[in-house]
Amino acid sequence: MLCLFTSGIFSSCIKDKKNDKLDPQVEQFNTDANNYKAESDRADQDINGALGDIPSFGKAEETYSSPMCGVTIDSTQIAQHILFFNFDGVTPCFSPSCTRSGQIKVELTSGNLWSDAGSLLTLTYIDYKIVRMSDNKSIKFNGVKTLKNLNGNNWLTFLLGSSTLKYRERAFNINVVFDDGSTSTWNSARTTEWSYSLADSKVTFSAVGDTTLNGFNTVDSWGVNRYGMDFTTYYNTAIISNSYCGLWRPNSGELVHHLSVGDFTLTLGVDQQGNASQLVCAYGYKVSWTGSSGNTSTVILSY
Repeated sequence: MLCLFTSGIFSSCIKDKKNDKLDPQVEQFNTDANNYKAESDRADQDINGALGDIPSFGKAEETYSSPMCGVTIDSTQIAQHILFFNFDGVTPCFSPSCTRSGQIKVELTSGNLWSDAGSLLTLTYIDYKIVRMSDNKSIKFNGVKTLKNLNGNNWLTFLLGSSTLKYRERAFNINVVFDDGSTSTWNSARTTEWSYSLADSKVTFSAVGDTTLNGFNTVDSWGVNRYGMDFTTYYNTAIISNSYCGLWRPNSGELVHHLSVGDFTLTLGVDQQGNASQLVCAYGYKVSWTGSSGNTSTVILSY
């Protein structure tokens, strides 16, 4: 089980001496945005995988064991197409080590089977909290998001590598609380696609923003960050990650964070020189922006 915090403001970096210094609040927001998306995506992956073992929401047991780390599944309301994923808060999960607590309510709100194209799944975060064990940094979610199944789930052909899983996500006013007590509000609108490689047992995850908002196309997310700044994030290219390196460690993609203090372009999956990584797992990402000097500045940060 992967839990997905990046190194935050402690990230190592390489800077050109002529560059303006990246605002620490912007750097922290970059980290927060990556952590929020990675943990949201991980919850989607875990829940979708578990539902593959309960294809019709129709088994008779009241509680299921789960291959997910530190989770039991309460199915006492399964007749209403509702499951509760309960996280114990004590079981160590790995890469990096962390614990998860709280609950995610999962409800099939449209369609007969989640595996059918067009079905809608509603996920409600109830004090869903991830704590990194090395330093007790944490992130907690409360709120509702939906996943729409766009092409149907055929688990056999997916595991044979001949079909993909494709979903449309919508989340509005997700309340996010950080370990220092600061809060942010997150909205998201993206389409995700998962593919499986039989040769190396790896799931590849692709995400694109699919909404027009505030004058921008391909918007993925928007809201208010922990510093009270409004933000809009849009993608120039799809964000690609995989289960081998971790969803928090994308191998490629480019996005832009639009903030009141400027636009910050993140090129993901680079080496320590800022070039596209040739390794299996990339070193980090490059941030580019126009500094107070009027010049384009860059900084390279590790995941």
